Amino acid sequence: MESFIQDTKSILRGAKMSLDFNRLVCAFVGIVFSILWVLVILAFGSAFKLVEITPFEIINEFLISPRLGLCGLISASVSSIKSVEGGEFVVLIVLVLGLMIIWSVFAGAVTRLAALEFARGEKTGLKDSLSFVMKKFWSYFWSPLTPILGVLFFIACNVAGGLLGKIAFAGEIAVAVGFPLAILSGFLIVFLGIVGIIGFILMFPAISSEGSDAFDAISRAYSYVLSRPIHFLSLFITIIICGTIVSFVAGYGACLVMQTSYFTVGLGMGDKLNDIRAFIAGLSGPRDMITSLNPISMRIAALFFMLYIVLIKITVGSIIVAFAGSASTIAYLIMRKDVDGTEMNDIYVDENEEDLAADETVAEAPEEPAVQQAPEPVVPPEQKEAETSGESPEKNGL
Repeated sequence: MESFIQDTKSILRGAKMSLDFNRLVCAFVGIVFSILWVLVILAFGSAFKLVEITPFEIINEFLISPRLGLCGLISASVSSIKSVEGGEFVVLIVLVLGLMIIWSVFAGAVTRLAALEFARGEKTGLKDSLSFVMKKFWSYFWSPLTPILGVLFFIACNVAGGLLGKIAFAGEIAVAVGFPLAILSGFLIVFLGIVGIIGFILMFPAISSEGSDAFDAISRAYSYVLSRPIHFLSLFITIIICGTIVSFVAGYGACLVMQTSYFTVGLGMGDKLNDIRAFIAGLSGPRDMITSLNPISMRIAALFFMLYIVLIKITVGSIIVAFAGSASTIAYLIMRKDVDGTEMNDIYVDENEEDLAADETVAEAPEEPAVQQAPEPVVPPEQKEAETSGESPEKNGL
């Protein structure tokens, strides 16, 4: 019970760490690039009739909508993936690969910043963290992709075995005899898929903490989940609960700020602001609900309001992403100490980073005051002659 309370306190510290400026910037830029990538791919896909959804639907329904739309976006994404067919597969693959490239950089930077701060109390800069991530880019990229490829490989094996069943007479017998291999393949699909999904949160922190490759990150993730399943699940559930609370507070806090701003500005602006809000709200609904907005100055004002809504939503998303990266890094360090016995502050640091940290330490160290020697007393010439004449008889006497 005591360890559970300590783990919960550590995860809650991730909520505080999520407000770090550098992590928020990484998450913010990552979300912006992700939105741009999705809009560009959907624009090309809809132009070539590969997908039905257009970028304008994403913009109207999720980005400029007065609602936060996080749950709606997740459910829409899941339902879209379920109904993928034909040329949509190509669009989906390109979309996912692009998002993986984006988040291999920015999620890696978030976990690197979190690892150094939580384990060693160091707050490194964006330049250093991004430099580390670019050196380990392919490790970040392949670590989540490798289990997916493994699942797809065994699915392809079962599909190929099923195709043999279409051969008359010999096909049915071959499938019946080789079906135990299909069962084994099905087990590996479930094993790699489930453990990979829940252990995914440990892969990026493993690379950020150890400076290792994708294989080491995958093996650590699977090993920690299987070695201490109860401990890992307790951390996983704690992260989900805390993440839900953080999302709720950030989302409704942003809504409260926006509603307060609308109300106070509306006291002076009057019906003009209500017309602008009605126009923006109508864009995310049926076409017959879209109202006209005149003159052109009102449209320009509505455009700025839409931009502010998008920025607020991205900021809320940045807080959630920063928390997810910080909390998953803390969970990894806790699991590593439990399974391997490695101390929390044992974090991989490049030689260049160590030299930079040493230079900063030397630069910040206070200079010791120089010891000033007292000046020699000035003796007048008459006194020197008297002393010399006083010493000479003694020398003669010797």
